[in-house]
Amino acid sequence: MAEVGKPRDGPADTDSMIEWVLSHPGMSKWLKDALRSALDRNPFDVLNDLEILKHLSTARCRSALSSYYAEPDSGAVESVDKD
Repeated sequence: MAEVGKPRDGPADTDSMIEWVLSHPGMSKWLKDALRSALDRNPFDVLNDLEILKHLSTARCRSALSSYYAEPDSGAVESVDKD
């Protein structure tokens, strides 16, 4: 774990973290594809798009949870395939 106040991410560290995610068998294909496509883009544009995706995904999850709790006998929230 990085010390408080000390920079943790140098280029080599970031590259090794990216490579770890891309080679990890437990990471989803969707995440790996998104990461690969992000590497060719301006990082500020990627962060902006991620912020929009976060807001939309959060709203979608809230809606799914609201529907789930509104119908007590509905069973589980629909599962999303990891790949």
